[in-house]
Amino acid sequence: MIEIDGSHGEGGGQILRTSISLSAVVGEPIRIKKIRAGRANPGLSPQHVTSIEAVAEICGGDVEGVFAGSREVVFKPGQLIGGDFEFDVGTAGSVSLVAQSCLLPSAMSKSIVRMRIKGGTDVRWSPPIDYMKSVHLPMLERLGVSCDLELVSRGFYPEGGGEVSFDTTPAGGLKPVGMRERGRLVSISGIAYSQNLPDHVTSRMKHSALKSLLDFPEVGIDVDVRKGHSTGAGILLAAEFENTVLGESVLGEKGVSSETLGETCAENLKETVKSNATIDERMLDQILPYMALADKGSTVLAEGMTPHAETNIWVIEQILGKKFAVSKRGGLTEVSTV
Repeated sequence: MIEIDGSHGEGGGQILRTSISLSAVVGEPIRIKKIRAGRANPGLSPQHVTSIEAVAEICGGDVEGVFAGSREVVFKPGQLIGGDFEFDVGTAGSVSLVAQSCLLPSAMSKSIVRMRIKGGTDVRWSPPIDYMKSVHLPMLERLGVSCDLELVSRGFYPEGGGEVSFDTTPAGGLKPVGMRERGRLVSISGIAYSQNLPDHVTSRMKHSALKSLLDFPEVGIDVDVRKGHSTGAGILLAAEFENTVLGESVLGEKGVSSETLGETCAENLKETVKSNATIDERMLDQILPYMALADKGSTVLAEGMTPHAETNIWVIEQILGKKFAVSKRGGLTEVSTV
């Protein structure tokens, strides 16, 4: 049985999600100790519980120690055969993070995996669901993962109430991805969204972002105004290049104007584009397990290594025995499988 120290490095939920996901794919049982030991609220949160139970259900596995507050989990994977599944975090816990745990096992299943996940679609400390749709999944598609995402309803903190469906087709194996060059900038797209707020909230976000992006051609930002169970707003922008997609997002908060949200998101994207990186900071740690499972030869260029990425590399090396080469290249950080 593989043993993982859940307090290593960044010491957060990423260790848990990557460990369980890879365990399901390679069929090796795993024990994770000292889960989030250094955090103010150590142990499993409801969102982590849902992630583990979801992966266990997808692969027909068994789990021990899975409850809120638990600091040690044993995961014994079964077979990845596909099927239809429904998961409910029960709070405003992140749908995106639960999905991240499930996507790799789903892609390696023998038949289509259809998931409905309920919880928070746009909450702090996790990728908003539009980032998953516009950046995360298109990037994974370059490695051979095919997943259709449908946003049924949005869920904001603290009420939640969001629902998303994911249909993942078996990949039949992953392919390496070479991202040393971004290629030509094709377009910049985005979405300004709100729920239970006046229509002008999204229009102000949109026009503020457009104003900051005047120097870029082919910019289009949609608006999504809804009524729902919870209240909130945000904006997502994505820059599509010939060989990659870079994204930035900002979530609304009390006391911050719509104009500030739109401008901040646009300026953050401009900085990422200016860096010449081929992958954004948020996507870097998420793509690493897929790179490791593909054939050798995958390479990405990041602005720099994040604690999440460093920790994920350590977890992957513990479970798969695969190695990464990390080096500096023209002011950027190059990460490659070897």
